[in-house]
Amino acid sequence: MAGPRVKSFQCGDCFADFDNEALMKIDKKLLNKKFSLDDIGLFDKSAVAFFFMFIIPTLLACYLVFFVPHYITDKARNLTYSRIIIFLMIACGLLGYLFLRRSIKTLVAIIKQAENLSLGNVSGKIEVGWDDELKDLAGSFNRINANLESKIRELEYSQRLTRELFQQIGLAATGAQKIDALFNITVHGLGKILGMTSCFIALYGDDNALRLKSFTGKQKGPNLNMKLAEDKGAVGRAVRSLKTIVVNRDDAKQLAAAGEDIISYERNIVCAPIVFNGKVKGVLGATDKISAQDISPEDIELLESVASQAGVSIKNMELNKNIEEAYYDTLVMLARIVEARDAGSAGHLERVSSYVRMIADKLGLDEETKKILAGGALLHDLGKVGIDDSILKKKEHLTPQEYEIMKQHSIIGENILKPLHLMSKLSALVRHHHERYDGTGYPDGLKGNEIPLAARILAVVDIYDALTTARSYKTAMSHKESIEVLRSYAGNKLDSKLAETFIKLINEKENTNW
Repeated sequence: MAGPRVKSFQCGDCFADFDNEALMKIDKKLLNKKFSLDDIGLFDKSAVAFFFMFIIPTLLACYLVFFVPHYITDKARNLTYSRIIIFLMIACGLLGYLFLRRSIKTLVAIIKQAENLSLGNVSGKIEVGWDDELKDLAGSFNRINANLESKIRELEYSQRLTRELFQQIGLAATGAQKIDALFNITVHGLGKILGMTSCFIALYGDDNALRLKSFTGKQKGPNLNMKLAEDKGAVGRAVRSLKTIVVNRDDAKQLAAAGEDIISYERNIVCAPIVFNGKVKGVLGATDKISAQDISPEDIELLESVASQAGVSIKNMELNKNIEEAYYDTLVMLARIVEARDAGSAGHLERVSSYVRMIADKLGLDEETKKILAGGALLHDLGKVGIDDSILKKKEHLTPQEYEIMKQHSIIGENILKPLHLMSKLSALVRHHHERYDGTGYPDGLKGNEIPLAARILAVVDIYDALTTARSYKTAMSHKESIEVLRSYAGNKLDSKLAETFIKLINEKENTNW
């Protein structure tokens, strides 16, 4: 049976009744609720501190000055009351200080952290006990620290990868390790770019047996020079069919048709035949995407491209060509890997190569300069192998810090070419292809004729191709718009003579007269 209902208040003609049982529940809920300073914001905390440090001491002081002398005439009692009031005033002030100190301490920690960030020190974490605005601010700084630490690790990873490539290129200049080092460069760089657990090259030897020549990956690799089966597995099918073979372990029918490979894998394997002039030379393969994704058509296309280039490199070595040419082929292969990382730059190397040949022929340049230009057109962006994908593929405009990292690619490319003695002029072109005629370029701020002729030519065609190509962060300009930009750059950012020469040539090619 419901308890009696009592009328609690009346307003005009409106009455509100409360259930006694409901009232008891509300009272119990209020009594059980714990008040916490964490529940109030920074402004409210400041108000509380102000109340303790100023309002209460002021009221106590007024009580001491105006009330005590008039109503307490006994000196002993008066003195006792005065001491108690003074003690309470001091206690309230101290309590207010301690209350503020916690927030001020957090604020000082945030300021110090901001100073550390400005100095490049991203270590440390701000701990905040109270759940208020300062905790949100400290959390923001902690997230910034975590993001910076992550970016630094990514940059260190890119630098480590670049150093490893340098070391392997250097090894290729010494004795019997020449060919093996070139293979290592290929599988190491390809495995990193594809994001595969392992990558390998198998080649036919003098005994006409298919043998493993290079392997890289997280798992413990099989023995080098071991014989691989040519009658089963993805490796065998690629050799027999001269086609790229992909096998997924969860596809029982596909796995049964291919058979097991000596190269172990957990999820999938892809193998592309290395072919030159219709004759199979070996197999380039990779296993298990690190991200646990399927092998994409883009992955297959890149693998086939590298396998094709590897066939050329292998044939060159078979013909005992100069090691510099083998180096060059390998670096071109790396440059194509870099190009493949950014879908927006597809075909960039070929177009730039075509443009520089047009200018070189028109100017009647000597064969040595033409050779440097041809090499520079293919290798000018090689240094981007050391730039992280988060920067290289970013859809928005780069931040100033990211742009400084991107600018390092010309120096990285130069350093990759430095071990090649006969390519010293080519390395200079790679270093200076972003210099500008008015001295506003990088990395050295050269101006006018201080910039090598080949670099000035490459700058013109590189800018034109960038303008007419859609990238992740911009749309492509029309030919007419791009020509207008080139003309606006002539004489300041670009050599005016070279710019006008190229404009005339490209207009003839496009059958226009802009």
